[in-house]
Amino acid sequence: MILKAILIALLATLGQWWFFGPVTKCLVYPLTTGTLVGIIMGDPMTGMLAGANIQLIYLGWISAGGTMPSNTIVAGIFGTVMTILSGADPTMAVTFAIPFSMLGLLLNQLYMTSNAAWIHRADKLLEKGNLRGVRLMNFVPSFCTAFVLYGVPAFLMVRFGSGWAQNLINAVPASVINALQVVGGMMPALGVAMLLNYLGKKKLIPWFFGGFFLSEYSGLDLMAISIFAAIIALILYLNGSNKEAAAATSTKKVRRLSVDKHVTTNEIEQAEPENTETPVVEYKKKLSKKTLIKTWLWSTSTEACYNYERLQALGIANLMLTPIRALYETNERRVEELKKYMVFYNSEVFTIGPIVNGIACSMEEARANGENVSAKDINAVRTGLMGPVAGIGDTVMQGILFPILFGIGCSMALSGSYLGPILSFVVFEALIFGCGYFMFMTGYKQGKTSLLK
Repeated sequence: MILKAILIALLATLGQWWFFGPVTKCLVYPLTTGTLVGIIMGDPMTGMLAGANIQLIYLGWISAGGTMPSNTIVAGIFGTVMTILSGADPTMAVTFAIPFSMLGLLLNQLYMTSNAAWIHRADKLLEKGNLRGVRLMNFVPSFCTAFVLYGVPAFLMVRFGSGWAQNLINAVPASVINALQVVGGMMPALGVAMLLNYLGKKKLIPWFFGGFFLSEYSGLDLMAISIFAAIIALILYLNGSNKEAAAATSTKKVRRLSVDKHVTTNEIEQAEPENTETPVVEYKKKLSKKTLIKTWLWSTSTEACYNYERLQALGIANLMLTPIRALYETNERRVEELKKYMVFYNSEVFTIGPIVNGIACSMEEARANGENVSAKDINAVRTGLMGPVAGIGDTVMQGILFPILFGIGCSMALSGSYLGPILSFVVFEALIFGCGYFMFMTGYKQGKTSLLK
């Protein structure tokens, strides 16, 4: 039991300490954490079913702008642990998850507040020229904080909670249990309603109801419907692209007013756009492909020391440390250049957001080669883009793609298939890694024009 308690404690710690976003970000979803808790506790089926029931409550959950409306990390892990320890039915997991989620909000506030101290410590280390210390401040203190706030309670629950969990269940009146089960049955509908806030566009509503009735009356399972839906979406997208391309090359009618007040209509051919691409400049100091990949990988730890004061600033400084070391030779110059990244920054940083980091690398490279690029220019571009990029990344990924993905996973999990959490995890990782790498490299190669393109 001690080994299980240690593993659950580490899982709870990693759920909050996002030292490697593509993996740890997936731990905010109860379907993933519930399954992992079940594997660790020796009851993977109950863990998966409990996680799926909890996930349905938070199907429309989205954390944006440093806010957390509910702590799904604590809800998924602690709720599943309580379900397994008490021997309760997996449908009862919702009963445990909701109060734990509220407790988790307090833990998150303590975590974000405590982390503000570490960025001040990093400021002092940077003044002394200790670049390695800045990197350590992004990881070590935040891990200790997450372990104390999340890991220790999880350890104590598993280690000493079996009898306590059972007594807690027995102490709750049967009428309360029944009421909570009814409320828990309504919560998935609330999750769907929250999701429709993002999907509720006039052009999409017919497709939503079409998919609903297709699933009810066709006899097809959710996976088959999802495959057909993806094919239809691709066809519509390709047709829309073809129409836009045709419109761009078609003739354009221009209405002109003549001297005798008659209106004449002339057809003129659309002129081909001129080649406005910026000529390639060969720099003496250039970031290698290896350095760029390292920088992109460091971008996955941008939220390791997430804090209320400057949010992702320390994580951004940590990732930009790699290109700065490659571009500047003296430690004094590296310190000077790194200081501009120790300011407030907050955006979506794993899928669409890496494009801003790529642009920053491109501008930093130009600055190191003597181009007229000031520190203010770089920060102006970064702060100007972080809002629009977050609007795209958080809405499309957190608000649409991930809920759909984990909704499909829940459906498969509740039917008893382990493919549900596995498929959700694999596709999640493919989206995070694929989109993040592509956007980062696009930002670097095309510079400030990349986002417009």
